[in-house]
Amino acid sequence: MAFLERLNQFVSILLNVARQLIQWRIWLVLIVYYGFQLLILYVHYDYPSGPLSVLMTKWVSLFGEETVSAYGHYPQHFMLLGKISYWAKLGFGLVFEGVVLGSVAGLFYRRFAGPGSATDQLSLGTRWFNLTLVWTIVNGLMLAAGQLMPGLLAQYLTGPRRILAFSFVLMPFVFTLIFSIFFLAIPSVVIYRDDVFKALGRSFRHFRRRPMTLFGLGFVILAIPILLGAMASRPTGIVDSFKPELLYWILIASLLSEMIAGFFWMGSAVRFLVEEER
Repeated sequence: MAFLERLNQFVSILLNVARQLIQWRIWLVLIVYYGFQLLILYVHYDYPSGPLSVLMTKWVSLFGEETVSAYGHYPQHFMLLGKISYWAKLGFGLVFEGVVLGSVAGLFYRRFAGPGSATDQLSLGTRWFNLTLVWTIVNGLMLAAGQLMPGLLAQYLTGPRRILAFSFVLMPFVFTLIFSIFFLAIPSVVIYRDDVFKALGRSFRHFRRRPMTLFGLGFVILAIPILLGAMASRPTGIVDSFKPELLYWILIASLLSEMIAGFFWMGSAVRFLVEEER
């Protein structure tokens, strides 16, 4: 019975969020933010012929002079596109993504809890620090896992099958686990006016109580972004087997999938918390 109850909750949350797909205000917030992210990617793609070529040259030079030389030639340009644009994307997200997701969470809360919800009087500008810090911690843990685990497990990654299993099974599991543990942290800042520590603690307590529900939601939401990210992280294989330009389109698809994931992440997290209040 407990399993069926958890399964019903899982399905109910996703269905309730899916019914909000027509909410244009929520999409507008996400489209504006990810529109800038797509522009950042395009500027990196258009290097060095674009109008920002001088600025881009200075930015690329931070990765070393050899990178500047390689980045200006075909097909090395596409092999480095994902890596260099990722750090620009991360920097932009560090400043804006936390408050963008917080805004989306607030809009979802008004939909699920009604127009008299507490966030109607909440200034998200005053919560920028906590939202940004929560976003930084969650993404920092994922980044640390992605950077450290290949080195820690290097002795076991001795064949192509093991490398594929590591890239497409183990790392997605680790990313999803981190994501699901702190799945509720950003909405907690908005709904309960938590500081960063209370928000992370609240999310962890809910995960400890409903681990499979939150892990399942995290898996469904991250499945496509993680798959596309894993593909983009293997540029040599794509360049050798397909046209290098495919990497650019994979990165575009990855950003679009992240936008959809952001919608379902905030919607599912808010719906979960609203149900827990009842």
